[in-house]
Amino acid sequence: MSALTTTLPTSARPLPDAPMGVPFRRLLAVEVRKLVDTRAGLWLLVVIGLITAAGIAIVLLTASPAGLTFSRLAFAAAVPQSLLLPVLGILTATSEWSQRTGLITFTLEPRRLRVGAAKLTASLLVALGAVGVALAVGALANLAGILWLDGVGTWRIGPEPLLGGILMQLLSVAQGVTFGAAIGNTAAAIVAIFVLPTAWLAASVLSPSIERMSQWADLGVTSAPLTGGAMTAADWGPLAVSVGVWVLLPLVVGGWRLQRREVV
Repeated sequence: MSALTTTLPTSARPLPDAPMGVPFRRLLAVEVRKLVDTRAGLWLLVVIGLITAAGIAIVLLTASPAGLTFSRLAFAAAVPQSLLLPVLGILTATSEWSQRTGLITFTLEPRRLRVGAAKLTASLLVALGAVGVALAVGALANLAGILWLDGVGTWRIGPEPLLGGILMQLLSVAQGVTFGAAIGNTAAAIVAIFVLPTAWLAASVLSPSIERMSQWADLGVTSAPLTGGAMTAADWGPLAVSVGVWVLLPLVVGGWRLQRREVV
């Protein structure tokens, strides 16, 4: 009788190089799509659109012809966005936990910080798109004011207010994302992002020491020259400190929690 002899390979053939995880551009595309194809995100965008239309209508119907300018109408379109787009950022940051999709997401892409970076980038892209929409709506409203309401129709808008408004829009949306990541609960993060600045303002009125701190730590105070187009070199320091308190600190806490939070 003869026995069958099996020869085992001494070394395995190396596998071809393959990319690890999901490409970032695909993560970004998914996060942008999730901003508009969920019921909460879609209805929030609808509400922003309705409030923007209402604000434009109020300005057109109540302002004098001299007040119907492109800059004023674009500002009226941007105000609802600056108030409500941070909520969209919160919904983005907490979607894996509120919709219980974290197990799928972090199985497909175990590097959680990449997912968080995609969420932040997607929200900032939406904020930039919202600025473009506000300018377009303001231009259409200005044309309507010229044609039917005898508006002066001034088209001039200074570069400093424009760039300052864009930066403030990006900061407000980034604050929403970082608050959502740091707190991890949609309702609590929404309450915090509206209540904490109000509580800080009330405390600064009651306490002179907190009022002095507000000149450096209150984002609403330090960003006022930015949105007003009167930013000086001395204003950038307080703005950087307040951004560190209200945006960068929650970003660090949110990244730490994202890496260590248990997925259920």
